[in-house]
Amino acid sequence: MSETDVVSGAEARYLLFKVGEEVYGTPLLGVREVVEPQPCKKMPNTVKHFKGLINIRGEIVGVIDLRTRFNQEDKVEGKALIVFDTDAGAVGALVDQVDSVIAIGDDVIDRNPNVGSMVPIEYVVGIAKLEKLLVSLIDLNKTLGTEELSQLRSTKLSAA
Repeated sequence: MSETDVVSGAEARYLLFKVGEEVYGTPLLGVREVVEPQPCKKMPNTVKHFKGLINIRGEIVGVIDLRTRFNQEDKVEGKALIVFDTDAGAVGALVDQVDSVIAIGDDVIDRNPNVGSMVPIEYVVGIAKLEKLLVSLIDLNKTLGTEELSQLRSTKLSAA
């Protein structure tokens, strides 16, 4: 992405990342940090996309695999971990690649896209129409349902 790909109008900054060949964006305000993945402590009786727990600077962080969560083939291990805050504490989202941070104007975001997607529509904030690219904008918090957040909270407590 270059500066010419940044649009004008009311703008918000988004972290762009890839899961498979698809480019996604998430609001930068919701992202705590991006780190390299590390081996996870597996936990029994969890959902398929929950990979386990890791320790980041003394804090227990649950890790989800977005490739599995988005029902894509799980043939490669994620190469970056986006850490974001939820009601259950910090969670890491395993992605294939983190690309860049860009400003995207409201005027190029379709908030009600009428499209089918591998990503459930409740996660989608909108579709950004950039010069050469359509980017699915997702809310990472919504990739975890209420039950999953409760399970994550109890899993983290039992591991502590």
